Amino acid sequence: MSFVFIRKRSKNYIVYLEYKDPESGKKKQKNMGSFEKKRDANKRLVELKDEIYNDDFLTPNKVTLKNHILEFLEKYKENLSITTYNNYLRICNKYIIPIIGSIKLEDLKPIHIQNYVDDLVGILSPQTIKIHINILNLALRRAYRLKLIRDNVVEYIEIPKSKKFKNKIYNQENMLKLLNISKNTELELPIVLAVGLGLRISEILGLTWDNIDFEEKHITINKITVRSNGKVILKSPKTDASIRTISAPLEIINLLREHKRKCIELKLRGIIKKDNNFIFFDNNGMPIAQDVLSRKFSRFLEKNNLDHIRFHDLRHSHVTLLINSKVPIKVISERVGHSNINTTLNIYSHVLKEMDKEASDKISESLFKLS
Repeated sequence: MSFVFIRKRSKNYIVYLEYKDPESGKKKQKNMGSFEKKRDANKRLVELKDEIYNDDFLTPNKVTLKNHILEFLEKYKENLSITTYNNYLRICNKYIIPIIGSIKLEDLKPIHIQNYVDDLVGILSPQTIKIHINILNLALRRAYRLKLIRDNVVEYIEIPKSKKFKNKIYNQENMLKLLNISKNTELELPIVLAVGLGLRISEILGLTWDNIDFEEKHITINKITVRSNGKVILKSPKTDASIRTISAPLEIINLLREHKRKCIELKLRGIIKKDNNFIFFDNNGMPIAQDVLSRKFSRFLEKNNLDHIRFHDLRHSHVTLLINSKVPIKVISERVGHSNINTTLNIYSHVLKEMDKEASDKISESLFKLS
């Protein structure tokens, strides 16, 4: 089983052949030509693909895209989180399979994928369409490696460009107003945890009482909520960086302590019948779904004539407040569970640009307007 690809080395484009050594069974790569121009490298690539196709290409069968993509997802799901797998499967069943699933792999052309993508523009966001493309790319890349197709046709399509999205946030005044209006409501504690600690909605709903250290005033985030087969379950966060322990203000610790006291009281009165360790749970004592809390939050904003933002934007508001308060970026990155500092810098680049302008203005006032 062999395949070819192009890799840029310095100023040249090199065509490589990858194959399995029949003696050792190990994968090896061979330089099949170096070219100054990419079009020449592509020409060589096509020639080699034809040679591979003629020499050892498996005879195309009547497998449809539907059959192949479902088989691919089943075998690939161990590499995906439950949420991602379910999302991929939903996209396949709702969009890919009904629209182009009946096409045989051997008949699949770039125009089929391009038309599929073009039809989704205006219906779905560019970011969502890119998820569709990623699913197709992964599945067809596997088909190419298995020599079920001559080429991965996804490589030739034009991908819709994403518009830069600026998160809508609350400033300090709006956050204080929200905190005041939410007092003594069921949304007070989730809002306080998002605004005061910058927790994700899935992290808030995944908290259990053993995550709270009332003495040290620490909160450990090590679980999130996800939907799986119609049920809400707890699972580990996607990245190791998301598992963290952070200091919490005394006001938040006291609010959690009061909430726990009320839960114990309701349990003693028999109102809470299911014995669980969840901080937030539904009438059946089970974890709450993220979309349920999001909808409650939207209705709360509308009812109280507050500017509409997503619940997740409370996290962005929190980070922006920390940046404006001159908290070091590394500290912010670790507290909110970003994989690295670059993630924080990229997401909040617009805030940092504003601070850069502010720094310039201060230099101007300090050095050049004194004379």
